[in-house]
Amino acid sequence: MKQFIQSLSILSIIIISMAASCRREPYKPDFEHAGGYVIGKETCKSNPDSDYWLIDLSHPANVVTTYGDTITVDGISYTNMIKTTELSPALKTVGKKVSFDFRLSRSKVSTTGCTSPSPITYNLKEMQIIAQGEIR
Repeated sequence: MKQFIQSLSILSIIIISMAASCRREPYKPDFEHAGGYVIGKETCKSNPDSDYWLIDLSHPANVVTTYGDTITVDGISYTNMIKTTELSPALKTVGKKVSFDFRLSRSKVSTTGCTSPSPITYNLKEMQIIAQGEIR
């Protein structure tokens, strides 16, 4: 009889837990995740480590989501372009496949305060990186 009551108690706990969890919304993170390619960087500051890096977030594994704009860099047209100053030194190689967890600015960001004699800048949305890594 004691075993029956224990089994019934455990079963009740499981059923109540399942019922309570069914009413919750699925977890939705407050950031985006996407893969892409390092395309290059702006030329603006006298210290090149302060320049924005250009990222094309059009990796085939991405869900059909548009994060950025279409621009032409060195005569090649890219879609889904954004920029960031937070790119890890290990990923600062043109053509490298990269993956990010990030937040994106709502509007485009203009690069200001250029000290380079012939600046090359792009008016794109800015990515704030939460996590980053190389896609192999």
